[in-house]
Parts: sequence; C-alpha cells; structure tokens
Amino acid sequence: MRPYPEEVLRVVQAGIMAHFAPEVRSAYGQAQIAFAMLLFMVVQRDADSAAADLVDDSRALRGLLADADAALAAIHRDDARAARERLAALPTGAPTLRLSDLRAENEALRGALAGLAPLIEPAADDGGLAPLREVRAAAFAYLAADARRRTVPILSG
Repeated sequence: MRPYPEEVLRVVQAGIMAHFAPEVRSAYGQAQIAFAMLLFMVVQRDADSAAADLVDDSRALRGLLADADAALAAIHRDDARAARERLAALPTGAPTLRLSDLRAENEALRGALAGLAPLIEPAADDGGLAPLREVRAAAFAYLAADARRRTVPILSG
C-alpha cells in the first residue's frame, strides 16, 4: 500500500528525530534539527485543507476579477479593453481536484490580478479609472489578508 504524502512527511520527521537527532552533539546541529522539525510542522499545518483552501481562494479571486471586469466595462480606453479580453480568456476552472491543477488555476488567477495592476494601482488618483477604485480597495484587502494568512513567524523575521 502506498502511503499518503502527509504520512510520508510524518515518517521522515519521526525518522530524523529517532535516528539522526540523537547523534548530533553540537548546539548548532541541534538548532538546525529543531528548525527542520519546525519546517515539517509548517508543511503539515495546512496540508489537510490544501485543496479546499485553493478552491476557496480561487473563488475569491474569480469574484474580484469579475468585479474588475465589470468596472473595466465602464472605462473606454484601449488598455481597459485589452484587460477585459485577457480576463475573458481565463480558463473556467481547474479540470480536477488534484493539487497541481488547483494550484495552476490559482496561479493563473493571481497572474490575471497582477496583470491588472497598471490599471488598478493608479485608480485612486486617476479620474478616468474611477470605476476601478472599489476593485483597488478590494484587491489590496485581499492581498493583505492573503499575506497575513501565509505568514510563518519564524520564517518572517
């Protein structure tokens, strides 16, 4: 029987602690093993909900991009029309629930949001981009919340 990825991580972590860690005598080596164990915990932290988290995040991004598309429809400029064409070309969703497919969809949606930055960013000050002001605020709120959710204190110092 083939073990699940999270089981493999637990076995590797337990193996390091049982067989390798007792042999490490230096304070530096022990600190590095402790840090590696912390990284194992970080990887395992959200593994159980990874697919659901990606589905939820992609849903939020699609909502944000739909709002952007609606706002762009009110802006009569070539760059706004080109942005709408790029948004219309986005795939409808991940073909499967495999993490690789869900991640690819999510990255495409993030790329689409990033591609809108030249229009969204100046919307606060440019009257011609005023329809994008609410989208700008929502995009910044989304990105700030995403950054907070993905922060790992020991890795952010």
